[in-house]
Amino acid sequence: MPPEAHKRAYIVIDRVSVAAGLIESEDENVIILRDEKGRIKSFSKNRVVSITYLLEGPVGRRVKVVFNDGRILVATLIADGFEFVEVEISGIKTKYPREAVLDVRPYPTDRELYERFRTVLEPDQYSARYTLALWLYNKKMYDEAKQELESLLEATNHYEARQLLNEVSAQIKLLESSRGSKRPVSGGGEDGGRRPKDDQATLSGPMASPLLTDADVNLIRVYELDTANPPRLQVPRTLIQTMLEKYADSELIPAKSAEKNAYFSKEPIDIVKTLFALKARELYGEIEVLGEPESLNLFRLRVHNAWLIANCATSKCHGGADAGRFFLHNRDWKDDNVRFTNLMILLRTRIDTLPLIDPEKPTDSLIFQFALPKTEARRPHPDVRGWSPVLTSGRRGLQEDFVDWLRSMRMPRGDYPVEYTPPSLKSADRPVQSGPDR
Repeated sequence: MPPEAHKRAYIVIDRVSVAAGLIESEDENVIILRDEKGRIKSFSKNRVVSITYLLEGPVGRRVKVVFNDGRILVATLIADGFEFVEVEISGIKTKYPREAVLDVRPYPTDRELYERFRTVLEPDQYSARYTLALWLYNKKMYDEAKQELESLLEATNHYEARQLLNEVSAQIKLLESSRGSKRPVSGGGEDGGRRPKDDQATLSGPMASPLLTDADVNLIRVYELDTANPPRLQVPRTLIQTMLEKYADSELIPAKSAEKNAYFSKEPIDIVKTLFALKARELYGEIEVLGEPESLNLFRLRVHNAWLIANCATSKCHGGADAGRFFLHNRDWKDDNVRFTNLMILLRTRIDTLPLIDPEKPTDSLIFQFALPKTEARRPHPDVRGWSPVLTSGRRGLQEDFVDWLRSMRMPRGDYPVEYTPPSLKSADRPVQSGPDR
């Protein structure tokens, strides 16, 4: 995106000191700021750790947020402030501490990206044109995807393009049917590929069911933490202070001020271990899990992405309007909120009193049995047109991955303190949960 005029800056002076304010003046060597109290301060650029220029409005513009740990997310800007960066993702507003953010940059909308892609593609670049259509499909820009695919198929007999066109056409019909009208379905990518809330409400059945929030996702990650092999973590200073004050009478918290102050320089995992030992569950949600615990990473790579989405969650199976008693979300399936919602569906769904996931006997899990060839399954998949087994004899690795994933889960029954009821089931016939053991 083109550069913008700098009006505000956030400066990391050294490991413990920062400064922020309006830019009074700046040259190659010196930057002068006016802070919130009106004080003027001058900084030599070659003597500070970093200078971040804050992004101005307007509210609602699309931005790319780059974190200090290397993470990147695309979101809608609320405020790029001195203390927090606030953005909105899929209708959910989230604040990130300023010190955790490296930069906030303008980012083009999906439609702007689409127009740019089109200008650089040549007519005979068939593979690239198909890739563009696939990108449009993943962004839910179905009208544009259909247009690109039909144009491509006029020029060449591209098998994958023809298959994708069938899927795009099916999605358009599904949306038109569920909305009860034939209003345009183009431009779905303008909000990052998500269906707006008012649009979502017009859908019926499980397709209109809500997804887990970012806070829910983070909390599940906390409960799945392996303290011996933790992912990247961040523990706010405010959380440490609250822990020390609220549990001051616990024998796990030292009485001396110097020892308490030492907590602020400890590694995040050490703070987490103390929180777990205290069973301070009301504070777990403030732990920021920036990476993926191993058990959840196994689910993502070896179960969810490897075969659930491509087989069970298709629009013609358990991901469409005729999903029946078991539904999986397939839109934006790479999104964390979608994947964790599908995880909760698996862990909390029962069919005819039998669980989809059996943590005691993984291979007895209904989802596992339904994926086996009928000649091998003790509980074969019901007879439906188009069904085919996934966990065949030639794909034993997938079977082993499923067992490995389930055995790695710290809470294989989904006993997280997260309020969620799987879609399409009218009654909760699973046992009352005893609650998490942390």
